[in-house]
Amino acid sequence: MKAPRILFGLALALAASTASAATPAPNVSQYFDLCNGRVRSKVDITFGQTATTATVRTKASAVAPNPFAHGGLGPAPLEYSVFVASSVKKNASSPWSIASTQQDGIVGVAQPDVSIGHSTFKDASCQIKGTVILSSACPSQSGMTHDSRTIERNWVGCGL
Repeated sequence: MKAPRILFGLALALAASTASAATPAPNVSQYFDLCNGRVRSKVDITFGQTATTATVRTKASAVAPNPFAHGGLGPAPLEYSVFVASSVKKNASSPWSIASTQQDGIVGVAQPDVSIGHSTFKDASCQIKGTVILSSACPSQSGMTHDSRTIERNWVGCGL
């Protein structure tokens, strides 16, 4: 009687580990603040999969004034840069393949979101990741001259 219970437990453990490997990395969809909360950008990193492929889409909005910050930005225009990348390492021996794009602008001047995506065939040693780098000059009220933030999510195994 004990052998079937042990086999059943082993089968459950294997199923659980397979299910967790098949689950994509957690998606990100939130605002990230820079310059002690004076400016911000919305970042989205989204993973997906089909039966044979794994995908990542990385997106960020233009850096804009934080509507919840007091004191405004001051008289000088603030320059910012947003870099987004989607990267794939098809298997343990392959190099990273990177698709990226960048947006430069003035804080508060409307710009479209910057976005890039990548997909790969699934492999047990595949890795896929999304990266966003936010960089901005800061208003004097923030007590900083420049601030940057890197947001990255990595999915090892790509669903296998």
